Parts: sequence; structure tokens; C-alpha cells
Amino acid sequence: MNLAQFWFFESITEFYVIHALASLVVAFFATIFLKKRFEDHTYSLIGFFFLFNIAVPIAGFFFTAWLIYYLLHVKYEKVLNNISYINMVEFETEFPEIERIFGEGSMSDLLSNGQASSALKMKALVSMADNITQNNVALIKNSLSDKDDEIRLYSFAIIDKMERGINKSIHTKLTELNALDTEDEKRIILAEELAYLYWDMVYFELSDEDLKKFILTEVQKYAKIVLNHNMNHMNINILLGKVYLMLERYEDASTCFAIVIEEEGESSYTYPYLAEIFFNQKNFRSTKALLNSSKNLKINSTLSPIIEQWKSA
Repeated sequence: MNLAQFWFFESITEFYVIHALASLVVAFFATIFLKKRFEDHTYSLIGFFFLFNIAVPIAGFFFTAWLIYYLLHVKYEKVLNNISYINMVEFETEFPEIERIFGEGSMSDLLSNGQASSALKMKALVSMADNITQNNVALIKNSLSDKDDEIRLYSFAIIDKMERGINKSIHTKLTELNALDTEDEKRIILAEELAYLYWDMVYFELSDEDLKKFILTEVQKYAKIVLNHNMNHMNINILLGKVYLMLERYEDASTCFAIVIEEEGESSYTYPYLAEIFFNQKNFRSTKALLNSSKNLKINSTLSPIIEQWKSA
């Protein structure tokens, strides 16, 4: 080893000795600053800062100063101490096990299940009879083909009672309407009620295809009586728009929905109907633009997946 090499290694050794002493001093002072906040980690702090400054010469001192400042000012979430043990066994007695009345799965699976008991099916039909919706009526109608006579008869009784109730209401309203001689407010109210009653026959699919055409004609007839009095009637425009959409009279349906949107603005829920019209007309660009233009539709749990699909279309 020549003199130059000896001098180089001696200088390196002296530098690291001095640097190690300086790192130890910095680690000591850093521990003093942080001792109050980290009382139980004194030796860990000294070891960390010493090794950190040894590994990062010179620049480590500046990082140490910043780290001390950060650790002194950072805020942690409160830790709950002395939490008593929760006996989960007690919860099993306090919260009894609850089973679904109709078991697991959808109501349609129950009613179509040939192995399900007739008593359980009857309970399901009774519950649906108290909550008449379009889906429930469809399920009740499907039960008309059940192999059990009681199920078939009870299903028929529900549908028959519902149909008779609507027809009775229609007859009563028509009698009242025909008894009026003048175009007064009462006539408008009765016409609106009749339009909805006739629509219920279609909505709940209580009529065959031949009768359906006549019923839709009656809906239009009484809806137009209301619109002749007030052409901006929101609910009747929506109803008439649905009728025109069902009849594939897309231009007339668009006009009705446009009136509603003009009155209600962005909050209108008629956008999906307009989108359906554009789609049926194969105007896919307008369909996509319409679905993406409404912010309210994006928060609709039913329509949100459809809108997401149209974004990438």
C-alpha cells in the first residue's frame, strides 16, 4: 500500500468515526425532544436515529430535524384503552335467531316450486293480495296454473276481485260523468279518475290483447278531456305518453314527455321514457346523450348500471 492509499483509508476512517459520534449526538437530542410523546420507546428512538444518520451522511441530519418536527405535530386517532371484554355468548340469547317466513329466495321461486307446501304458498298469496303491485299480480296470475286446486282457486279469486273492483269503479265514475250536463271542474276530475282506472286494467295486465286496444282508446279519450282543460297537466301527460309509447306512436309520446320536462326540468323522471323512444327509433346517439345528461338518473339504483353501459357504448 502506497502513501496515497494509506492517507485515503485513514481519512475515510476518521470521517466515519466523527460522523458516528455526530450521529449519536443527534440521535440523543432527537430522543430528548420526542421522549414525552414516545415515553416507552427511548432506546428504539436512539437506535433508529443513529442508524438513519449513519446510513444517510450529512443529509440525514436535515431529515432528522424535519422528522422531529413532524412527529411532534402529527395527530393520531385516539386509542381506547381499558375496553372491557364483550361476551358474545350473551348476545346469542338476547338476539334470538329469526327465520324468513317464506324461506330463502324470491317469491317467484317459492310459488313455482313444486316441492313447496300449499300452506306456505297460500300465505305468500295472502301477503301479495294485501300489497297489489304489477310484479305481485304477475306472480298471482302464474299461480293460476298451479297443480293444487286451492292455490288455483284462490289466485283466481284475487284476480277476479281486483278486476271486478276496477270495473265497478269505472261504472260508477261513468254514471256520474254522464249525469253531468256542463263542462265543470267535477267533469275534469272524473275524466282523470277514469283515465287512471282504465290504465290500471292495462298496467296490471287484466285484459286480453283485443280488449287492450279498446281500453287504451278509452285512456286517451279521458286523458284528452283533462288536457283540453289544462294541456300542461303533468300526470296526465305522463300517462298519455306511456300509452303512446305502448302504441309505438313515438312522436306523440315525445311531445307529452317534452311538456313534462319543460315544466319540471332536470328533476323529471321522464328521461328514461324518452331514452326508450330514441332507442326504439334506433337513434342511439341521442339515447346516450340523454342518459348522460341527467345527473338524477345516475343516482338511481335501477338505472345507474344501464347508464354506465351507455357511457362506454
